[in-house]
Amino acid sequence: MTLLAQDAKPILQCEKPTFDFGNKDSSETVDHTFILKNTGTAVLEIKKVQPACGCTTAELEKKIIPPGESTKIAATLSLAGRGGEVQKPIFIESNDPANPALQLVIKGIIGTDFQIIPSTMILRKDSADAPATASVIVKSLKNDLFEILSAKTESEKLKVRWDKLSDENSYQVTANSEERFPPGQYADKITLETNHPIRKQLEISVIVAVPTPIALAPTKIFLDNSAAAPVSKTIILKNPAEDTLSIDKIETPDPSMTSKFEAMGNFGARVVVGNIQPTSALAGQSVKIYFSSGQVIQIPFEIALH
Repeated sequence: MTLLAQDAKPILQCEKPTFDFGNKDSSETVDHTFILKNTGTAVLEIKKVQPACGCTTAELEKKIIPPGESTKIAATLSLAGRGGEVQKPIFIESNDPANPALQLVIKGIIGTDFQIIPSTMILRKDSADAPATASVIVKSLKNDLFEILSAKTESEKLKVRWDKLSDENSYQVTANSEERFPPGQYADKITLETNHPIRKQLEISVIVAVPTPIALAPTKIFLDNSAAAPVSKTIILKNPAEDTLSIDKIETPDPSMTSKFEAMGNFGARVVVGNIQPTSALAGQSVKIYFSSGQVIQIPFEIALH
């Protein structure tokens, strides 16, 4: 009897979906290869491989797996800045009708001789060309005396300094970025060389975040000083990434002006500034919009004199 084509199905299996790395130091990384096999009777397609967080990477060897064949996923987990028990999943999406979402797991215990607070250093740039600075505290939990001897970054785009704190068992490590980064989020790593007898190296995970430019129309608030007062003006904000805009506050140059924020779904937002007295005193001043991301947009007034 032959198997009908409509009965043929791919089956995704991983003999060991969980990898326990045991007990490791936070200065180390964990590398492991998962083997995925198609035990079905139709071609298996891996549609997506998605680690749960940025500390884990997963590279798929091939997406298409014929019946009876296998593929590999090379996974790497950075332990920098972490301590205690960890469990990091990797989600696999495929065309297996019975198991379209398979979860792989890397787990273990990370030694806690040192603590990095916060665990990840985040440099938030106001724009692609703006400088950014961030700091973390590196502390010996066993009160071991140590010195930081040098520091280097993976990208070589950050300047790093370190300052010993008063308790003598910790340092404040500060990174500064003055180079241009296009909009987006970038991972980096600081490696500290120390004279500690056991921990010769410490690693700090770094993220450089550059906000996506927010388009606005108009780019200036045009006023006619002969117009009857007061007037109101509408500004449309559009986020190219189609993320929901979150505004902390709107600042006007005159406290008597009103402002109103109206969300427009994923498209962007509408800001209405009211009770504007169109006088020459507003020339050179602007409305400032502060976003939760830390980004600030200024819309200047332009006065047409008659």
